[in-house]
Amino acid sequence: MNTQRKYFSGKVQELIDRANRGTGEDVDYILGHLTPDVTLSVTRFVDYTLGLVENEAGIARIEFYL
Repeated sequence: MNTQRKYFSGKVQELIDRANRGTGEDVDYILGHLTPDVTLSVTRFVDYTLGLVENEAGIARIEFYL
Protein backbone atom coordinates (compact mmCIF):
# COMPACT_ATOMS: atom_id res chain seq x y z
CA MET A 1 0.00 0.00 0.00
CA ASN A 2 1.48 3.32 -1.11
CA THR A 3 0.79 5.93 1.56
CA GLN A 4 3.12 8.51 0.01
CA ARG A 5 1.42 11.88 -0.19
CA LYS A 6 1.19 13.32 -3.69
CA TYR A 7 2.11 16.98 -3.94
CA PHE A 8 2.12 17.13 -7.73
CA SER A 9 -0.34 16.34 -10.49
CA GLY A 10 -0.44 15.97 -14.24
CA LYS A 11 2.74 15.27 -16.17
CA VAL A 12 5.04 15.85 -13.20
CA GLN A 13 3.18 13.27 -11.12
CA GLU A 14 3.28 10.87 -14.08
CA LEU A 15 7.07 11.23 -14.26
CA ILE A 16 7.34 10.75 -10.49
CA ASP A 17 5.21 7.61 -10.66
CA ARG A 18 7.42 6.27 -13.46
CA ALA A 19 10.57 7.07 -11.48
CA ASN A 20 9.20 5.36 -8.38
CA ARG A 21 8.50 2.24 -10.45
CA GLY A 22 11.98 2.69 -11.92
CA THR A 23 12.17 0.09 -14.67
CA GLY A 24 14.45 0.56 -17.65
CA GLU A 25 11.39 1.34 -19.75
CA ASP A 26 10.32 3.99 -17.25
CA VAL A 27 13.73 5.65 -17.48
CA ASP A 28 13.47 5.58 -21.29
CA TYR A 29 10.05 7.23 -21.01
CA ILE A 30 11.35 9.93 -18.68
CA LEU A 31 14.39 10.68 -20.82
CA GLY A 32 12.17 10.68 -23.91
CA HIS A 33 10.93 14.07 -22.76
CA LEU A 34 14.34 15.58 -23.55
CA THR A 35 13.64 16.66 -27.11
CA PRO A 36 15.31 19.44 -29.13
CA ASP A 37 12.45 21.81 -28.26
CA VAL A 38 12.25 20.96 -24.54
CA THR A 39 11.53 23.75 -22.07
CA LEU A 40 13.71 24.54 -19.07
CA SER A 41 10.96 23.47 -16.69
CA VAL A 42 10.69 20.04 -18.31
CA THR A 43 14.46 19.54 -18.02
CA ARG A 44 14.12 20.30 -14.30
CA PHE A 45 11.28 17.79 -13.93
CA VAL A 46 13.31 15.13 -15.74
CA ASP A 47 16.36 15.83 -13.59
CA TYR A 48 14.30 15.67 -10.40
CA THR A 49 12.52 12.45 -11.30
CA LEU A 50 15.69 10.66 -12.41
CA GLY A 51 17.00 11.28 -8.91
CA LEU A 52 14.07 9.30 -7.53
CA VAL A 53 14.93 6.09 -9.39
CA GLU A 54 16.06 3.37 -6.96
CA ASN A 55 15.38 0.21 -8.97
CA GLU A 56 18.65 -1.43 -10.07
CA ALA A 57 17.38 -1.90 -13.62
CA GLY A 58 16.47 1.78 -13.81
CA ILE A 59 19.82 2.87 -12.43
CA ALA A 60 21.58 0.66 -14.98
CA ARG A 61 19.54 2.29 -17.73
CA ILE A 62 20.50 5.77 -16.52
CA GLU A 63 24.16 4.69 -16.52
CA PHE A 64 23.69 3.46 -20.09
CA TYR A 65 22.64 6.96 -21.16
CA LEU A 66 25.55 8.55 -19.31
